[in-house]
Amino acid sequence: MSLATTPAILLRSHPYSETSQVLRFYSRDLGVLAVLAKGVRKAGGRRGGALSTFVQGDLTLYHKESRELQTFKEFSPGSTRRRTLGRDPLRLAGAAVLGELILQHAGSDRNPELFSALSSGLDAVDTSAERALIPTLLKEVWSIIRELGYAPSLERCVSCGGGLGPDEQGRFDFAEGGMRCPRCQEGRHGPRVGPRAREQLRDLLEGTLPQDLQRSKAHLRLASDFITYHISGGSPLRSFHVLETLIPKNHA
Repeated sequence: MSLATTPAILLRSHPYSETSQVLRFYSRDLGVLAVLAKGVRKAGGRRGGALSTFVQGDLTLYHKESRELQTFKEFSPGSTRRRTLGRDPLRLAGAAVLGELILQHAGSDRNPELFSALSSGLDAVDTSAERALIPTLLKEVWSIIRELGYAPSLERCVSCGGGLGPDEQGRFDFAEGGMRCPRCQEGRHGPRVGPRAREQLRDLLEGTLPQDLQRSKAHLRLASDFITYHISGGSPLRSFHVLETLIPKNHA
């Protein structure tokens, strides 16, 4: 067992006893960590700093690779991200989508790029203008998907390899991980994606906010179904369902 310190983001917590909690972090150097924090539920906490969900700071723990549950020593918070998240259920649900996506698939490997994508994504959801919140969340979801190595193919048909014309309507094939051209759609399932939606999806994958994002709920369902098929083992992320119930009806 060794003493280790790493930048980390708290993504989930649950009680372990009357005085202790199990904390689940995503860390820059040790990936996803489950940590037993004794005494932090006492009045005033103990060595835990501000242990609220999505807080980011430096985590110090006693680490042993063969253990699933590590031992907490202390946490020094930096950014709390609660200025807006704590007052806005829609933002909080969006942040939960990013956190659950990481917990489902990130693993225990060191991945500074993925840690940075999560950190910047949570900051973006926290500070985004209200009218840009859903497009911002979609951009950050696809950014994490890209860092995980699962970016879909949009420019060429996943069946014949041919390019999709600027006015052609394709079909998104989840099993193959991308678009099918009109000539290769027969007998296939998956949502139809027109030229405008494909252009907006391309912008999101490239880290750009599309102008006048249309049908944001449809974009969220596409991202959710893609994650279900390729990342979360066939089970939809529960946070996506919560998020969808909070989105206003005019975002159909």
